[in-house]
Amino acid sequence: MPQDTVFHLPFPAAVSPDADPARRRSIAWCRRLGLVTGAVDEERCVRWDIAGLMAAWIPHASGDRLDTAFDAVVVAMFLDDQFDGPLAGQPQQVAAVCRAFTDVIASGGDPPPDDQGPLPRAFAHVWRRLIHQASPAWTERTAEHWRWYLDAYTQEAANRASHRLLSRAEYIELRRKTGFVYAMLDLSQKAYGFELPHHLRTSPTVRRMLDITADVVDILNDVHSLEKEPGLEALAQRVEKEGQRSVPRSTVVEITVDGNFVSPRTRPDQSCGRLRAGCGWPHDGGRPATVVRSGTSAAPGRVNLPSRTRAQSLLSVKFA
Repeated sequence: MPQDTVFHLPFPAAVSPDADPARRRSIAWCRRLGLVTGAVDEERCVRWDIAGLMAAWIPHASGDRLDTAFDAVVVAMFLDDQFDGPLAGQPQQVAAVCRAFTDVIASGGDPPPDDQGPLPRAFAHVWRRLIHQASPAWTERTAEHWRWYLDAYTQEAANRASHRLLSRAEYIELRRKTGFVYAMLDLSQKAYGFELPHHLRTSPTVRRMLDITADVVDILNDVHSLEKEPGLEALAQRVEKEGQRSVPRSTVVEITVDGNFVSPRTRPDQSCGRLRAGCGWPHDGGRPATVVRSGTSAAPGRVNLPSRTRAQSLLSVKFA
């Protein structure tokens, strides 16, 4: 599928008016923490446009609250870049890299040793801001979501090393962890100054909504990334073997949440995809209820997902 695929969403996107100042503040933060050390690094950050992503994900946030969410996602993007090369198929080394981040979580945000590189130090700075004035329950919940994200890298590396191709159900389960969406939903709560109460957090309806949000964001990203990530091509072949219709790369898709799977359906007669979220509970007129917000770009109704590039090494890990 072309990298400039446009997904038209049936609702407008709001954008924080603080987006442009937040871009400048984030670049300054990256320089201060050693994540950006030159023009190439800065260009990469600008190309990712995390500010556009977060300004639309949490459009009513601004100032320090927007910056905290922005910087958290920047750390996640830089970490993701570390595993695009040879390290991706070495689970023991990947686990060692991720341990530096889980250690930060366990310590409550204590700065890691200098020899671990600037990225774990930047994460420690973000983590202290995330848990500031947060309840123990919320802190543990977002810590769990970050651990999902970190542990999933080791799982993916082990799968690559063993040449294991996941089933569709296994892939969706793992993708919910690698997609970082649950942690981003935590960032929304932090940015808006509330914590989801226990009775809502454990509600089957709310849990289903969170799963649908994660599935839609993840599958849209995978559709966009299909041509540049071989693992997704393998998944498409597995889906076809399981009796689903394969999605030709030259066509666009309609994404429908159906049960626990966001299934692609070929739409050769259209030049764009339509997003429909089919909920598992009643809604008016039998029409799909929209339960996700267009929040991945500053432009209303448009999803611009950044291409991943190799970053300079921001980690220093010694392996036995």
